[in-house]
Amino acid sequence: MIVVDDDPSMRRALRTQLLLAGFNVFVFESAEALLDGHFPTNNACLLLDVYMPGMGGVELCRNLAAAERRLPTILMSARDDELTRRLMKETKAAARLFKPFDENLLLAAVRKATRKQSKLPR
Repeated sequence: MIVVDDDPSMRRALRTQLLLAGFNVFVFESAEALLDGHFPTNNACLLLDVYMPGMGGVELCRNLAAAERRLPTILMSARDDELTRRLMKETKAAARLFKPFDENLLLAAVRKATRKQSKLPR
């Protein structure tokens, strides 16, 4: 799992939840940090915040797609409004989450996003 969120407490919480669920977790504080860093592309799933300073999750999805680095993606946001829902839908993300969400919703979204990737924990 690759988590990209500008909120340190959200990154810590997601990292902890996903580690306890059996995932290897990579966390990044921004889309730019992800693009500048090294991250797995096999048997991986992105969990992206829609709204971040600089490049947001939607723009990151577009950049990765343009570079032919397609990974199953879950978009998340604290904003639940028409614009956010439209942006999330346009990216064709495998799943969408609105903060706050519980562990069951998170794991259901991960299962949905990774359905075709047999090496990820279920």
